[in-house]
Amino acid sequence: MPLKKNNKNLILNEGYTNREILFEGAKDSKIISNGKKYIDLSFGAGSLLLGHNSRIYQHAINNLSKKNISTLASPNKQAENFSKVIRKVFPEYSKFVFCNSGTEAIFKSLRISNAITKKRLIIAVTGSWHGSVSELLFSADKKLRPIPLSDGLSENNKKNIKFIPYNDIKNSKKILTKYKSKISCIIIEPIQGCLPVYSSKNYLKFLYSFSKKNKILLIFDEMITALRINGKSVQSHFKIKPDISTFGKCFGGGMPMGIIGITKKIENSIKKKKIFFGGTYSGNSISSYVGMLTTQYILKNKKKIFSDLEKKSSFFQKEINKFIKENNINAFVYRFKSILRVVFTKQKVTNRLQRDFLESKNLYRINKLRNFLLKNKIYYPSNGIIFMSTSTTKADLKILIKLFKKGLKNLFD
Repeated sequence: MPLKKNNKNLILNEGYTNREILFEGAKDSKIISNGKKYIDLSFGAGSLLLGHNSRIYQHAINNLSKKNISTLASPNKQAENFSKVIRKVFPEYSKFVFCNSGTEAIFKSLRISNAITKKRLIIAVTGSWHGSVSELLFSADKKLRPIPLSDGLSENNKKNIKFIPYNDIKNSKKILTKYKSKISCIIIEPIQGCLPVYSSKNYLKFLYSFSKKNKILLIFDEMITALRINGKSVQSHFKIKPDISTFGKCFGGGMPMGIIGITKKIENSIKKKKIFFGGTYSGNSISSYVGMLTTQYILKNKKKIFSDLEKKSSFFQKEINKFIKENNINAFVYRFKSILRVVFTKQKVTNRLQRDFLESKNLYRINKLRNFLLKNKIYYPSNGIIFMSTSTTKADLKILIKLFKKGLKNLFD
């Protein structure tokens, strides 16, 4: 529902300036605006594996006052206990750094890399998103040149980043070989929300072997994938061990959360370094307690949870792709586990540069589909990334499939 034109917005954060809807609450698979319920396809940008205000979340929140848990800006038992639960998901890491967001986890990971290597050049991978970190707030043009996504970035930021094309070993190798003596780290979302494809295993293995051979640090940004991938991660799924990982969304259970995991080798490398990791709310007891209970529940019930998510996600993908094929619609639904995205081209794509080029003539259709779904009480996020939740019901799926089919048909009639 469009907001009144005279509504005065005081918030500058993305999403508020030209917002078409303002939500006031949420429960399970629905978010609420002006008393109307919308089926959610974002779930806190992938954070809410169990849905909004889940039973576990409510139990944790109710326990906070009973157990006198406060936001302690100091070492606390809740963070210590939470770290032991995280270790069950990431046994390969010897230490963890608590942060408040993915952005914070990324810039502190870069700080670790710079301190160890004493180099500044960052190799980023096209299509990966790493939050609002100034060093990485760039996209790549067709020639892989960095394009600033914000004013206020320094020339050094632009000078110290080079892009390589996702899922393109040949061209990535050329660029990496050219700059290998200057590289501090390679950073990548191993599975990208903008194009969740299965074809990345060989590419990830290439990055791993190249980084090891040339003593370059490899950082995996698993903010959207860690814990969502069968209670594990992409690195465990593909059996690849980066030097540093960032994660947090699903671990937070609805609370702000960013986490860095480092190997024993990295731990030993920074022992004699002076690296600042602090922050008032980093590892705070409230987020740690809610995160710990949520993660424990997911790990305890992972067989049921991830079987359910796979069935829902697979069913949605198959039904929509079947409809697309039968009606000769220029689109395809890509999926990795419970992360999905509708891409508006029938041609097979393996990276974002290809996707953007082939989708360029259909951008108006993407916005049109989103507006159609919003009018029909479905919240389809502006980035097009769909996340499934355990709270998504069979009735929700039935409505989603029906309206996606109708929306897609209208676009191409």
